[in-house]
Amino acid sequence: MKIPAAPRPSAVEKYLRIPKGSFDHIPHYAREQALFAIESVRSMERKRVFRPGLYYIVLSDLCRSTEASVALGHDLNRKRVETFILTCIEALGYIAPRNYFLPIREVGDAVLILFSSFADVHDWWETTNSWLKGRNQMWKSVIPYASFRQFRLAAKTVVHAGEVAYSDGNIPIAQAVNEVFKVEKLFGANELGVTDAARSSAAPVLKDLDLVPRRRGSVLLPGARSKTEVFVVDKNRNG
Repeated sequence: MKIPAAPRPSAVEKYLRIPKGSFDHIPHYAREQALFAIESVRSMERKRVFRPGLYYIVLSDLCRSTEASVALGHDLNRKRVETFILTCIEALGYIAPRNYFLPIREVGDAVLILFSSFADVHDWWETTNSWLKGRNQMWKSVIPYASFRQFRLAAKTVVHAGEVAYSDGNIPIAQAVNEVFKVEKLFGANELGVTDAARSSAAPVLKDLDLVPRRRGSVLLPGARSKTEVFVVDKNRNG
C-alpha cells in the first residue's frame, strides 16, 4: 500500500490564508502530522455539501492579544497567532466527528467553526486545549522566559446556536455568527462558554458528557429586547 505524501506547506498556507513560511517554526517532528491533519479537514470540506440549517457556532479567541503584540514585537507575535490558528485547525483533523463541521478559518487572532454536533464541539475543544499546553512547552524551550510569559497560549471559547445560510462561495451568513462575537468577552482563558440557545439545544449531550452549565451572566445582543443568559460549561463536581 502506497503511503500518500504530505501536502505542501504552501498549499495549506493558502487554504488557511496565512503568510508563506508559517510552518517554518513548527518542529520537524510535528510538521508532517500537522500537514496531514489539515489536509484531512480540506478533504472533508471538498466532499461535503454546505447546507443551510441550525448549527453550533464556535468562536475560540486567543487571550491577551493586544498586550502580547506590544510586548513581543511583530515577528514573535505573528508566530504566536499562527501557532494558535494552526493548532485549532490541526485538532479538527484528529477528532472522530459524529457529524458535519465547517472551519471558517481565522478571524484575526480567533477561529470560527460551525459544528452540527455539540459532542464534536467538546472533543475539539478538549483536544485543542490539550495541544495548546504542548505548544507552550515547545515554545518555552526556545524563547527567553520573559518573552514566554507574554507568549503563553491560552484561549477562551464560546458556543452559540442559530440558523446559518450560505452566500456565493460557501460563505456563511447569519445573525447568530455576528452575535457570538458579542458574547466571548464574558469568558476567560481555558473556559468553554455557551449561550442559553446552545445550552438548551445541547442539554441531553451535556448530561451524557457529565457536564454542567453554570451561569456566568447575561448580555444584550443586537436587536434583542431582552438579555441572553450565558454559562460556563465544566465537569460535574458533584458526580
